[in-house]
Amino acid sequence: MTARTLSSKTDVTTSDRCQNYLQTMIEPIYFSLYEKVPDYPVRIFQNAHWILDNGISLEASIIGKSHRVISRLGKDCLTEFITCFDPKLPENALEKVCLQSGAVHDREYRSGKLAYQVNVEQVDLLYGNMEEFLNAPGRIPATNILTHEFPGEPGLAETPPPFTGLALNSDTNTFYTVHTYPESGVSTISRTTIGLPVLSITT
Repeated sequence: MTARTLSSKTDVTTSDRCQNYLQTMIEPIYFSLYEKVPDYPVRIFQNAHWILDNGISLEASIIGKSHRVISRLGKDCLTEFITCFDPKLPENALEKVCLQSGAVHDREYRSGKLAYQVNVEQVDLLYGNMEEFLNAPGRIPATNILTHEFPGEPGLAETPPPFTGLALNSDTNTFYTVHTYPESGVSTISRTTIGLPVLSITT
């Protein structure tokens, strides 16, 4: 099985994206996508199993201030991470992008029967909680929610504690994620829609 990148609105190398991350982040944050489930042990804080309207199954996990989502349809499988840089993450990723303020990673991938459309960015906005994120303009009502709040950093008592959240809208085959970083005043947000490739019919 071969995964293909079909389209992209950015054409920036990972090294270029990471060059100035210290301006906005204490440590770099990466979006990574793998075929199958990589050999990478994680500590799971919250976990849920969801089914999209098109029959694709999702295993959504909050792993520290990061997330992992495994998408399956039959033998086809893709695994998404948004996580801090970790040298233990396997190198054989279909995609690994260092997120930087002002750069939107918008790309579609095809793997077997999965058409995977991702839009992820770092925004100069700190969401206080999952409800605030879900009520932001452009969101679609969630049918399922997974969230976990973490202890705040010393010296940041007046800022909301960091949290990671995932929200599903099964009707649109879309899930949303948010990761907040009070120490730098930013959030990483994403929208992923997983569809089935449309086969062209020649008459």
